[in-house]
Amino acid sequence: MKPGDPHDEMRDLAALYALGSLTQHEARSFEEHLGEGCGSCTEELGGFNEVVTSLAFAVPGAEPSPGLYKRLERLTSEYGQAADGMTKARPSRTFMSIRASEREWQEIAEGIQVERLFVDPVSGLQTSLFKMAAGTRLPPHRHRGVEQFFILEGDCIVDGELLGPGDYHRAEKGSVHEVTYTELGTMFLLVAPEIWEVVSPE
Repeated sequence: MKPGDPHDEMRDLAALYALGSLTQHEARSFEEHLGEGCGSCTEELGGFNEVVTSLAFAVPGAEPSPGLYKRLERLTSEYGQAADGMTKARPSRTFMSIRASEREWQEIAEGIQVERLFVDPVSGLQTSLFKMAAGTRLPPHRHRGVEQFFILEGDCIVDGELLGPGDYHRAEKGSVHEVTYTELGTMFLLVAPEIWEVVSPE
């Protein structure tokens, strides 16, 4: 096929579709293409789905933190008792809540803490809370995928721009944040690939 062939471009989307990385519009367009009976794209997608599934099951197991056992004990206490004559209530596995009082911050650098809320084993995207003390900064880093964050408290200077509570920032895959710091301290919600690449100064 010649470079730029639309069919070739559709085949290139198969990997991103399997990872769930396409926009809603792109995914719908790809699904419509498959519905037209494209055998090569269907075969390509099947191969990528097998790889994605293998990656998900290749994630190493982790020992639950002591805090998790405490949460389970609390849930058992709250939902394990029922009023007379009523069916016992059971916690739903479909939903999960973490209360503010249950946060488990991990210090990744002096004055910088993170709480990992959720990691998608298929896409590798992690949802987390970052808390930075006044005057701290993150090292220069390159993004392995799209990074999004929403400022909840304080101030954050990123890419030369001052952001405050309610402000949103997005960095595209492959971009580099040379400077990210806070003067007064900040907390923000971050959705980004679990692993990020620190860029060493030249």
